[in-house]
Amino acid sequence: MFAVEVSGLWKTFVSGFFRKRKKEALRGLDLSVPKGALWGILGPNGAGKTTLLSILSNLLIPEKGEVRVLGKDIRTDAMEICKRINLSSGHANFLWSMSVRENLRYYAMLYGLSGKKRRQKVDELLDLFDLAPFAGVRFEELSTGTKQKVALAKALVNDPELLFLDEPTVGLDPDVARRIRQSIQGLHREKGTTILMTTHNMREAESLCQEVAFLKDGTIKACGKPQDLKHQLRLGDTILIAFQGNLPASSLKLMEGVYALQMEDSSCRIVVDDHRARLPKILDFLIKQKAFICDIRIQESDLEDVFIAFAQ
Repeated sequence: MFAVEVSGLWKTFVSGFFRKRKKEALRGLDLSVPKGALWGILGPNGAGKTTLLSILSNLLIPEKGEVRVLGKDIRTDAMEICKRINLSSGHANFLWSMSVRENLRYYAMLYGLSGKKRRQKVDELLDLFDLAPFAGVRFEELSTGTKQKVALAKALVNDPELLFLDEPTVGLDPDVARRIRQSIQGLHREKGTTILMTTHNMREAESLCQEVAFLKDGTIKACGKPQDLKHQLRLGDTILIAFQGNLPASSLKLMEGVYALQMEDSSCRIVVDDHRARLPKILDFLIKQKAFICDIRIQESDLEDVFIAFAQ
């Protein structure tokens, strides 16, 4: 079963009064996210990531396309969907004069929680995100990291089956961002919540997301596991070897998994699909050629390399 099913999605924004300008934010987008998955939506600024999440969470209405969330159509079952999803933005904005506890109570009330059940839920969220010491502090007085914790806590007041996270760690200190990521992983692992998140942090996406979709110019350019996308683009890993002796470059170049080879004096630069799988055979070849190995260095490709390749 899919938590999100999108087919032929279009969204256009119109600006200006006398001379209208149109911006196609989404152009025939197709996407299917399995239930229970933790997926990332990546792409450059203006690619349409936030627009997509806004449509999936019923904050925007598309012009064309079919959208089903948790098996329901967003046009005919909007109220039912809203009860079962939630959204957290990286730019937290709450009622500034209310305390953390009051804000959480307010949103719990909007989702139908009352009396003892609401009090228990608020207390549970305060403990989960270490917000108890700030329960009585007004929102405007909180640090950026604490505000982001409040945003995530709010997004869990209704125990959503599907959670949308829009840049959940943007602008946060590394330590706070790490704790936020741990909270996201824990939520997915322990409750099986389906999570769809956008981020510009490639290391974050690679450590959190089972699969990623690259969005550019309003369409999905590629979708899959980070490692599969590296292979698809032939980015590979780089093995740098310093040696003494003579090596037949042609034989190295023909080895399985070698994408590229560059020889220079007593060193070689070998690009392979996966250094873990190819390095033992390369070393065995060097030993057989009686080459003396002076130094070996590995440079792994990562999701940032994939992002750059698709963004160009």
